[in-house]
Amino acid sequence: MPLYHQIVTASARASPAALADLLRRCAKQITAAGGVVRSCEHHGVTRLPHRVRSRHASAGDDGRYHHVGRRVALFFDCGPAALPRVEQTLRMHADVLRFTTLRRPATMDLVNSNKKGNPWSRNRK
Repeated sequence: MPLYHQIVTASARASPAALADLLRRCAKQITAAGGVVRSCEHHGVTRLPHRVRSRHASAGDDGRYHHVGRRVALFFDCGPAALPRVEQTLRMHADVLRFTTLRRPATMDLVNSNKKGNPWSRNRK
């Protein structure tokens, strides 16, 4: 199972309890599929590099565009089949502005097939 790093940008007005509940639901989906949640990090409220439009706000709403957001990171191991369910949960939540899922490189991804030798040996030439 690959290690994933998921960065979620939510509205700054989102309550911490609602975000905790959202991440708890995502963690339950990951563990139900046989995955493991390694870490959950809260990075606080930060200024966004550009304004972000909310997908769930109507045209007359005051909260349609966001200049600050609350960032949360989630590190987990799971199979690729469980990832669309987690992303769908994030996509449907009203407080989530954006999210990005990155697959972290494993040791075997760093092995160059052109070089000969044991990749785990310290005196590799």
